[in-house]
Amino acid sequence: MSRQKNKLKETNQIRAYLAMTWYSLIAQTRNPATFAFGFIFPVVFITIFGLIGNSTQTLTIGIPDSTEPNQILTVIEEQSYMKLKTDKKSVLEQELVQGKLSGIIEMQPHDVTITTSVANPQQAQAIESIMRGLIDETNLRIAGIEKPYLTLFKKELSGRQFRYIDFALPGQIGFALLSTAIFGTVFGIVYLKKTLVLKRLFATPARPLSLLLGQGTSRLIIALTQTVIILGIGIYAFGFYLPHGFQTFWNIMIITTIGLIAFLGFGYFFAGLANDENSAGPLVNLITLPQLLLSGTFFPVENLPSWLQPIANNLPLSYFNQAIRIITAEGGSLGDTDKFIAGLSIWGILMYALAARTFRWE
Repeated sequence: MSRQKNKLKETNQIRAYLAMTWYSLIAQTRNPATFAFGFIFPVVFITIFGLIGNSTQTLTIGIPDSTEPNQILTVIEEQSYMKLKTDKKSVLEQELVQGKLSGIIEMQPHDVTITTSVANPQQAQAIESIMRGLIDETNLRIAGIEKPYLTLFKKELSGRQFRYIDFALPGQIGFALLSTAIFGTVFGIVYLKKTLVLKRLFATPARPLSLLLGQGTSRLIIALTQTVIILGIGIYAFGFYLPHGFQTFWNIMIITTIGLIAFLGFGYFFAGLANDENSAGPLVNLITLPQLLLSGTFFPVENLPSWLQPIANNLPLSYFNQAIRIITAEGGSLGDTDKFIAGLSIWGILMYALAARTFRWE
């Protein structure tokens, strides 16, 4: 008799878990914020980053309208990566100061003057280096030297060009995952608390663990769907590369599952602290905004100040982004991501421990 009762209780818990999963899944699909942060924003960012990555950078060179055609100008016009703009010198100088030009080139019969600006330092260095090479090439032509004493030979190893989309897409998976796990969980549970639904559920025979597992499972379904959509757009629209095909795809899904479970700890923790939407907003932004800005989601962590990099590299979203990029950009295996998975897991365990002490049902 006791066995039958235990079986019945377990069956009821499974039903409660499935019911909570289904309810939470339906609630998320009807929530505009889920689509905005989990689907629309990542897709828009991927489209922008994909177009940026596929475009070829050109150097815009200003040529004063008083310049007469000569050999240097002919050589410059032959370069596909250079765009020439002819105008009055005063107008060109104004645009150079505003960062609209890479530099201004003035040519005399035997001299070439390059004017650059601190408004565009990287392109200034590039144009100076290129012009030195073009001038040396022109001098050799004029001197009739066909075979210089020193010759530069170029060797190229086979490989795949790394584009910005290869960096940005894993970060957008992390962006969507963090939004689903934290924003969705916190505001979803706060709503249930505010309307006393959670309190009524707690009064039923269903165990609290079944209710929380249902919430987590529904978000896992959403997160995996987001990842598939983001990967699909990246692959078919912008040529995002999966080094080992389906093996890479499944590795991404495994890391996404681990990442969601870890990030849910943050969601449950802040959902326990917040009583309404007004208090939930600042708490959520306190943990999400620094991670989105510092965890290599939109730009490499190496671009940050050196004193800030150790902090940025040890944020949970940083661990996730680095693990995904090892799988995609470097063609690594799950074994190569061990230390990042471990770091992500430690963060998750810590947050679940805090959530267990702070979570309230009302």
